[in-house]
Amino acid sequence: MIGNLRTRLGIYIPQSTPDEFGGVQKTWVLFGQAWAHIKPKTLNERAQNGRAAITKTYLVTVRWQRDFPVRARLLWDDRTLRVLTASDPDNRRERLHLICEEEQQ
Repeated sequence: MIGNLRTRLGIYIPQSTPDEFGGVQKTWVLFGQAWAHIKPKTLNERAQNGRAAITKTYLVTVRWQRDFPVRARLLWDDRTLRVLTASDPDNRRERLHLICEEEQQ
């Protein structure tokens, strides 16, 4: 498994700070970094506002982490992946499978 983890990712978590108007501003701060294996999973096309919108999902494998954040984004080169689910596929605490969706910029 370790030999397949060749891509370096930044793991970001949301941080809310109050603004001067009584609202909240959300920013993404670096939680940590991880080596990962990224594999394309699905590609869906749908109509959105009269145009075709494409959604790409990926299966990202990282080493198991006890404190992996519930809500997270992964920064992969110039792409941002939103973590939809995180699971330990065989309950051995060796790796995490993350199902991620690419955010369109």
